[in-house]
Amino acid sequence: MFGSNLGNPERGGTSRVDADVSRPAPTVVVGLGNDIAGDDGIGLAIADILSRRLAAAPGVDVVALPWAGFALLDTLRGRHRAAIVDCLTGGQHPPGTIVRLDESDLAGSVRLNSFHDISLPTVLALGRQMGWEMPDEVAIWGIEAEEAGVFGEDLSPPVARSVEPVIRELTAFVLAAEPHPQPAEVMR
Repeated sequence: MFGSNLGNPERGGTSRVDADVSRPAPTVVVGLGNDIAGDDGIGLAIADILSRRLAAAPGVDVVALPWAGFALLDTLRGRHRAAIVDCLTGGQHPPGTIVRLDESDLAGSVRLNSFHDISLPTVLALGRQMGWEMPDEVAIWGIEAEEAGVFGEDLSPPVARSVEPVIRELTAFVLAAEPHPQPAEVMR
């Protein structure tokens, strides 16, 4: 069973709650989804695993979110790079297919192109218009669902088989990042 254990140490999860939140890590991986809606939990399942595997990686945060929109605005603020994982429900690919999306093509994404919230391109534009530093590089992984929205905590077999390949791609993305200089600390 895959589920979101982020922030729940009793279930093996981790979070950066105790970290210095005034300076977010330059790279963030965001898993989107609903862990009680079948395949829609794929982003959260991947975030859960990556939060443990990348716990010692400097300059990387892994965040699980049940929604995008305005929540992404705060999550992406101050970052240089972002990787986002979401469930696809477009039916354009066989279940479990991993699709790389970009800001201009979010077709099928459950959360990044919503009628009920602001879209990812709007999030980035709004943040920049407000003068916030927003990621220059945003990479998006979508995984085609077989059973999104069906009540249950388990991923379907084809979607579950996509977990490790997506984790390998995300890890390569994160580790390929060139180090970004951090602002100098003010010594008093």
